[in-house]
Amino acid sequence: MSDPTRILITGAGGPLGVNVTRSLRAAASTPGAPPATLVGTDCNRWHLPLALTDEVVLIPPARDTDAYLAALGELISARSIDLIVPTHPVEVRTLSAHRNRFTGVRFMLPPHEAILLAQDKWRTHCLLRDAGLPVPLTRLIGRRSHLDEVFDELATRPVWVRGAGVPGAGIGVASLPCREVAHAAAWVDHHQGWGKFIASEYLPGANLTWCGLFYRGELVMAQSRERLEYVLPHVSPSGITGAPAVSRTVSRPDVRDSGEAAVRALPGPPHGVYFVDLKEDAHGVARITEINAGRFGTTIHFYTEAGANFVAALAALALGRSLPGAPEGRLFGAPAIDPVAPGTYWIRTLDCGPVLVTDFDHPAEASPDRAGAGSNGTRRG
Repeated sequence: MSDPTRILITGAGGPLGVNVTRSLRAAASTPGAPPATLVGTDCNRWHLPLALTDEVVLIPPARDTDAYLAALGELISARSIDLIVPTHPVEVRTLSAHRNRFTGVRFMLPPHEAILLAQDKWRTHCLLRDAGLPVPLTRLIGRRSHLDEVFDELATRPVWVRGAGVPGAGIGVASLPCREVAHAAAWVDHHQGWGKFIASEYLPGANLTWCGLFYRGELVMAQSRERLEYVLPHVSPSGITGAPAVSRTVSRPDVRDSGEAAVRALPGPPHGVYFVDLKEDAHGVARITEINAGRFGTTIHFYTEAGANFVAALAALALGRSLPGAPEGRLFGAPAIDPVAPGTYWIRTLDCGPVLVTDFDHPAEASPDRAGAGSNGTRRG
């Protein structure tokens, strides 16, 4: 038997780290799959027991760049790591900036300038707007008068006010739907966010996302879905917490086309994983709200359980291994577009689930007592 591939998963005790680990475990359990040893890291000591990796190590946070890189370098050397899969945007940015520091270990990250641009929501908006792609009307808020102007410009309420996602600003998203200029000004003021916040038109329609895996400019696989409900929505003023409770797959050409076009608008040939968020306006037009470059979304295990393991595909390509069905001399074949059937649901909430449901037209058929439990608690309706 060959030596196991050693894969390091950062943020291993967080939701995305756990779901990346689950996906890699699923791949390793496939008959004939090469063995793998999974090593996790996390900067939160309370999250260490939640990791599902073979080993988990406490390291400094990525914002403490020198200490983080030193600790990671020691771990890579001590464990002979072959591949790193980062799961947090700050770690993606930090590892990308210093990817040449680590010799003998592989990454599958987008071009660095693409990562920086995608993490800056205002620059992303301007790029997509100038490329003629569908985006919401959005303005950068540099001073109070800008809020007056945007509230006059937008007839609909509320106006969506949020952090512009400027890397290093320390604000985060901080979304707030505002009906009055005074509310918006107080929100920006509270975060000391003048010049770091944006205001956008409210988009009342479907909340959509598109995930694409690329290899040196070529699309390998992609999947679209709709978010129907969020975990603990009442704790967020916007009702959006970043953790979907109910999602379902969709197959929409407009979402596919806009998602891929958004990624290709970023600098350099796309490489690695991206996910693009979109929301419908009042007329049903799906408008792009952001791009995330270099990491999966937290519910990527959904696709794995439904038969499309994006994480395993990324790892295989990063390691130079061909995907199943690839023609001779190629690492992969024709792009797998929406490989999970539309209308497949993923349902979870705090301490409950996840549950995979393939027929929600008949709720009794999908109830837990009528479904078979999978090895990790997943149920199929």
